[in-house]
Amino acid sequence: MSNLIVMGIDHGNGYFKGYSKDVNGLVLPSGFLTKESVRREDSTGVGDIQYNEFESSLYEGEQYMWGQEVNATKGKFLSTYTSEDRYAQKYYKLLSQFGLASLINEEGSFDVFLVTGCPSREKGTRREQEIARVFKGKHNILMNGQQKIIHVKECKILPQPLGSILDLYIDEEGLIDRKEIATSYIGIVDIGSGTTDIDGIDSLRAIPEDRHTIPVGVHEIYQRLADYINAQSPDAFATPKSVEMQFDRSIYQASKRLTIPIQDMKEKIVRETAEYIINELQIRWRNRSKFDMVILTGGGVKVLHPWFKDFIKDITVIEDYQLSNARGFWKFGLLLSKTNEDAVESQNRQAVLIRS
Repeated sequence: MSNLIVMGIDHGNGYFKGYSKDVNGLVLPSGFLTKESVRREDSTGVGDIQYNEFESSLYEGEQYMWGQEVNATKGKFLSTYTSEDRYAQKYYKLLSQFGLASLINEEGSFDVFLVTGCPSREKGTRREQEIARVFKGKHNILMNGQQKIIHVKECKILPQPLGSILDLYIDEEGLIDRKEIATSYIGIVDIGSGTTDIDGIDSLRAIPEDRHTIPVGVHEIYQRLADYINAQSPDAFATPKSVEMQFDRSIYQASKRLTIPIQDMKEKIVRETAEYIINELQIRWRNRSKFDMVILTGGGVKVLHPWFKDFIKDITVIEDYQLSNARGFWKFGLLLSKTNEDAVESQNRQAVLIRS
């Protein structure tokens, strides 16, 4: 496994997160633009917005642009956000390929060992197999005119929240770092864009009765607030994406002439969402004292963490919450590759002894 490139990918509904030796932390919106829509934006004077250009052999002749700025543009944003049959969708498949290509800096042909995740309740179901079919195998991608042929030899899929625990447990050399994690009973709450996953991990083993996926995340907050803004002024044309970009403000600015106060409604929606998620968590985790540690992670931490700190006073908020799952997956891949190398080396030593 030593000749494989190890990658960790967390393809969330809101953001795509990736980690590799070449790219120590890729966090980009889970959506992209057609090249044609970007050209139209440039022609109106937007200009100077930098994207990476992609084309996949899955859909030859179709060119797409992906980069940090796609959230800030007015072009048609093609999102991978959905729940039903998500892994069969065209845009999910394309963005997964774009992510693979973006985690390698050079052009050429590459073999990859990938570790990724799925929502907790999808582990062991046909959905897990669908994710494996998206990633495993050969991918032919043009990125900025450079051809990258990526062969995903192995694709290991873990429950989504486990990545943050592995990030604490393993260092960036793929070696065990915090040994106490291996003997701890850890509860983890992973607030994403589309779902909130909770899991209980006892001595690095998932406990099925602690596992639950709540079909609510921060996207619902942005959607409800967008609906409120549009009800106040139908000319605002607010979307969850545009609301997210202005969420820290007390007013929503649809244009220089049209603003809508949102502070009171925003606080109400956040409170109701947090209370619903916490109530679902209480039902599933009737005894929270059994945990040695409870961890809060995921992209929704920024918005919802005050409510969870009130609910569980000593909850541990992961500092790098947006990236911790992907980095944990990558570290686990390194650990597996080192374990495999050690096993091969041991077999070689035994073979030498036998021959001698």
